[in-house]
Amino acid sequence: MDQVIYTILFSVLFLTVGVIGGWLAAERYIAIMTYEPHDFEELFEENPHPEIFDKEGNIHRGDYLTLNFEPGYDPDKFNPEDLISPDD
Repeated sequence: MDQVIYTILFSVLFLTVGVIGGWLAAERYIAIMTYEPHDFEELFEENPHPEIFDKEGNIHRGDYLTLNFEPGYDPDKFNPEDLISPDD
């Protein structure tokens, strides 16, 4: 009779531990598989600029605007009339 009680007790115990462990492992697996890195994640890792840190010192991974200038660009020759507006 004691053997039946121990068998039932350990079966329920291992079932509970297995379900909880499987649930936690599945949550971690789903988090890893659905992770999408930020477009500038490489910049955040290699060369974080001071202006991207928030007040607590954490990197703010918000939306950023990038500007690319052609080689030899001279800002003194800039003409605002050359800009293309969204209405055009």
